[in-house]
Amino acid sequence: MAVVAKHVEAFIREFFDQNPLSQIGLVTIKDGVANCLTDLGGSPESHIKALMGKLECSGDSSLQNALDLVCGYLEQIPSYGHREVLILNSALSTCDPGDIMETIQKCKKSKVRCSVIGLSAEIFICKHICQETGGLYSVAMDESHFKELILEHAPPPPAIAEFAIANLIKMGFPQRAAENVISICLCHKEARGGGYTCPRCKARVCELPTECRICGLTLVSSPHLARSYHHLFPIAPFDEVTPIRHSSSQHKLPKSCFGCRQSLLNPGNRPSLSVECPKCKQFFCIDCDIYIHESLHNCPGCESFRHFKTVSSSE
Repeated sequence: MAVVAKHVEAFIREFFDQNPLSQIGLVTIKDGVANCLTDLGGSPESHIKALMGKLECSGDSSLQNALDLVCGYLEQIPSYGHREVLILNSALSTCDPGDIMETIQKCKKSKVRCSVIGLSAEIFICKHICQETGGLYSVAMDESHFKELILEHAPPPPAIAEFAIANLIKMGFPQRAAENVISICLCHKEARGGGYTCPRCKARVCELPTECRICGLTLVSSPHLARSYHHLFPIAPFDEVTPIRHSSSQHKLPKSCFGCRQSLLNPGNRPSLSVECPKCKQFFCIDCDIYIHESLHNCPGCESFRHFKTVSSSE
């Protein structure tokens, strides 16, 4: 349990880093009953604190009770949001009070995507749940493999066109209150300093993002929106430039990477493998290609061209 909890903690932190506007809720399954450990919320510290205080397992597992519970929570999610369930299952069977197939169809109808990571052996019902709801099923072979599998679920899944309904969402950008100003926060019902003030009803909350419990306004900060932007408009994959293209190209190709300025030539002036941005036509090495798509989420060539165009138009 300690090993699983350690990697779940890493997953929670990585999830909120990748999805700052999303929410997580934790559910435990033991003794044939599913219990809600934490409600849907955007505070990683509160989830981790609750998780570390409940490191215990006992009795039978009931996947049907767990799916019924989470479906009830996720049905409240608006149509523009993703409804996902990630189950970490170490049991070899499920002891259910009714027909689990009906519950699976209920999840499918509610557009709840269920994924399972098995900690013991492959189980048919877990695989069937994932196939029916469009999720992923995998079985961890060891600790490092489990860490790799669980972190694969941190980035948001691709939106399906028929489910991705465009809606305008009202959001508020609260101001940070001074630490010496004491007021009662809605989160803990305690008198505290600092926090954030809702721009609509002037209520006080401790953390962002959250939903104001008084007026229902979604409260976020501008960095949260900026960090979510690249998931909506990802960078297109770069085109591979093979050594054959170097030798057959009529135009002289650059000898250095546009990003790190390292040489694109191997010893003996032989061209190495490189990539080209399909928009700005700049060339990059493989290391910069990985860094741009996995960490930076912006093409330096496109950004330079956009900045140059802006400066030219202002002059």
